[in-house]
Amino acid sequence: MDDQQNIQALTSLLTTVTAVTILLPETATRDALASALGLYLSLQQLQKEVTIYYPKQAIVGWSHLVGVNKLKQKLGSKNFVISLDYIEGSIEKVSYNIAGNKFNLVIEPRGETATFDEKNVSYNYSGFMTDMIFAVGAMSKDALGKYFSENPAIFNEKSVVVIDNKAENTRFGKINFVTQSAAVAEIVAGVIKSAQFPIDADIASNLYDGLIFGSRNFVSPQVSAETFEMAAYLLHQGARKNSPPKQQEEAPVREYLMKNTPDSSLPPPPDWLKPKIYKSSSLL
Repeated sequence: MDDQQNIQALTSLLTTVTAVTILLPETATRDALASALGLYLSLQQLQKEVTIYYPKQAIVGWSHLVGVNKLKQKLGSKNFVISLDYIEGSIEKVSYNIAGNKFNLVIEPRGETATFDEKNVSYNYSGFMTDMIFAVGAMSKDALGKYFSENPAIFNEKSVVVIDNKAENTRFGKINFVTQSAAVAEIVAGVIKSAQFPIDADIASNLYDGLIFGSRNFVSPQVSAETFEMAAYLLHQGARKNSPPKQQEEAPVREYLMKNTPDSSLPPPPDWLKPKIYKSSSLL
């Protein structure tokens, strides 16, 4: 399926849905997160009920991204799940009844001896309600961690749209926008432009930030003419270029320098202060 077919499939799908979920993997880069937030804001303007999930806390260096406060971590509160320790063959029957305003779940043990202890009962929530899913920056379903492992059925029941720029992507969606572009933001910007989705200065600013980071300020080997065209498009839409220092992203660089820079507290080598005589290889 080429990009134009993907665009047509996506626009057609969006006319039939209301609730949209955007999922990011734990390994999401600033590029992927900025791209997902740009998509989130655009879909909101299409009057969709959009929820965006990222399994970790957003770092301080991402605080300038518009909508970062809308990120949710825990996915799903549709189903109330009661869990208890279980031994194979220990349950005869499970039933329920309603007495007044109480719902009673009845677990009948097999045999005469009760094998369940209230101390070993716990509860949780799982499942989520959505009409379609966007997976941004995820190479596979497994890359989405618990978002997938705890809700595998919904990935088969609902339409999944994958947006990523990694060659290793398994293209696990019904619709896949997967190209080896310089940045995920380049792909999202292209989708928004081609599909004529809403875009404003906030959306453009998020995508431009992702484009700058993903392309390493336009020096990545994947940078192409299309990368600069998308940058120009976003600037025309009002993208703001002023971003705060990339504190978290620069941490590995600082760590490298600290490990590889001589410790000034150590004494200099023995011959450091001795006079040095330099000889030329030729006489003038």
